[in-house]
Amino acid sequence: MEEKMKIRCDVLGLCETRQKKEMSARWEDGCAVRLGKADGSRSVGGVGFIISKEWTTKIASCHFVSSRIGVLNVNLSGKATLKIIQTYAPTSASDDDEVEEFYRQLDMVLARKSTYTVVMGDFNAKVGKGRQGERYVGKFGTGERNERGERLVTMVEARKIYIGNSLFKKNSEKRWTWIAPNAAHRNEIDYILVDKRRILQDVSVVTPFNTGSDHRLLRAKIVIDRTKEKKTLQLTSREERVKVYDGKRLQEAMERKSWCRIDGIDDDYDSLIEKLKECLREAKEAGPREQKGRISEETKKLLEKRKNMKRTAEDHLEYS
Repeated sequence: MEEKMKIRCDVLGLCETRQKKEMSARWEDGCAVRLGKADGSRSVGGVGFIISKEWTTKIASCHFVSSRIGVLNVNLSGKATLKIIQTYAPTSASDDDEVEEFYRQLDMVLARKSTYTVVMGDFNAKVGKGRQGERYVGKFGTGERNERGERLVTMVEARKIYIGNSLFKKNSEKRWTWIAPNAAHRNEIDYILVDKRRILQDVSVVTPFNTGSDHRLLRAKIVIDRTKEKKTLQLTSREERVKVYDGKRLQEAMERKSWCRIDGIDDDYDSLIEKLKECLREAKEAGPREQKGRISEETKKLLEKRKNMKRTAEDHLEYS
């Protein structure tokens, strides 16, 4: 990750660390190490961060929500902040309650405000290619989506976070991130997610790097151009509009649609979402525009009225 002033940031996320207590250390080369603890009852989980020397002074905080989620907050230039979340999701063998608790905690962390958010780690989920109506899953995913993948997609669509791997076209041999013990299966289950698409330039597997694990190292290239970002953030803030819908037009649009079920639960869901979006588009009205200047039209009229008033004893109260 780098800012435009050639400042380079290397933050390496770690999954499945095995220490029993949270640990903070510094290597001889100046890199900072922050490690969370594993789940003591089963000795599973445990995540952490390795932060390059140049970025250790920018660390605002680092804490571990659980054995599966760690959060590193970094101060960038000005008031901008970067939140990096390292995850290690429950495996397919875990029960649904454990999976839901993981996503509940992750959602809680995502809700905390920051200028930029990056989520990375082992999600134990196969997402595959984006489907109709999905905005935050790209068309370059690999494999067939499974139940855990559906849960991940539900989260990214709700939180408006892009699955970075799926946005870049890669050779199939450079996509898989995990290999089965018998080497018969290779899946893409590790992901890097971002909330701002424009800062992400690439996500790729580092093939020559041998971690001694059944997972391969995944790397993202993130560039934050401070000048461009300042203009973009200001423009986004100015252009934000409140969405307003005409209730009568919305009702009429919904009455015109056919809401019959179709075969296949996935196709039925996609059809429902698309029809709802069409109804909203038909009922949408122009939102209130931002007032130009700091004085409203109503106040300007009052000022004009006061200017034309005669300041007499009878009109003194109204004038004031």
